[in-house]
Amino acid sequence: MDFVVKPLIEEEEALIEEKINAYADSMAPAEPYTEEEQFVFKAEDEEGNVIGGCVVNIHFWGRAVLAQLWVDGRYRHHGLGSLLIRAAENAAREKGCYYLCLGTADYMARPLYEKHGFRVFTVNKDIPMGHVSWSLSKRLDQGIPDYVPTDNTAVGRCQVRPGSREDAEVISKGLGAFCEEVVPDKHEYIPLSRKYVDADGALIAAVIAGVDEDDTAEIDGIWVEERFRRRGIGSRLFADIECEAKENGAYVLLSYCCDWVSGFFFRNGFTPRGELPDYPKGHTAYELEKRI
Repeated sequence: MDFVVKPLIEEEEALIEEKINAYADSMAPAEPYTEEEQFVFKAEDEEGNVIGGCVVNIHFWGRAVLAQLWVDGRYRHHGLGSLLIRAAENAAREKGCYYLCLGTADYMARPLYEKHGFRVFTVNKDIPMGHVSWSLSKRLDQGIPDYVPTDNTAVGRCQVRPGSREDAEVISKGLGAFCEEVVPDKHEYIPLSRKYVDADGALIAAVIAGVDEDDTAEIDGIWVEERFRRRGIGSRLFADIECEAKENGAYVLLSYCCDWVSGFFFRNGFTPRGELPDYPKGHTAYELEKRI
């Protein structure tokens, strides 16, 4: 069929995300009492400076993601990271989540997370290039005992409490500076999101994607209008993004999906790099890659 390719603007990305979420909800209804939400926790020194913190995202299928965790170098190895992890776990439980997930790398804190009961479910070799990263998960409904650090002096010196959007920016900058010392950014984020419209300008398909600062291309969502499905349009979108990602220096495409659309991704050359069982309940979620 004839269509025109155009950039996807920010407002349209929100619309596409709504359409993807609506379809997903029809396949696996959201867990009761869980909604999309974000929490920020911070720790301050005696002068009120943020010396550590974390950002937790709550998802509507009963999963929480520990998106960021950072502790100032001067305050590490004294139990502050453990205090923040427990704050994240408590927030997730209070919101009805049964999974808490996170990502880490070989220059970060995988051993600490494993002491807290997290287990690896995805191994990412050469992501970022020259390093190994992992996705970890912890079931919050299985009574895993709390880990108590050998050095727990942070308990008496620091108080973890809710933070603000501004605190989240401090946490993000601190974590970004730490990562930049090990893996310097090669460039700014390169957006690749695009849409297909018909001759009347009606939206018929779209993909949300971009090339990260470390040359990995992320596909965050793909959608095709129902009456245009099974015509190869989704595969055409993948091919377009793969081509443009290569042109912008990417060496791998990363994405994720659940089992009701996994066949579509597999047919387009993606392979599972890890899977999360019983998420959503009764289903399986996959983290995917395609080396390009």
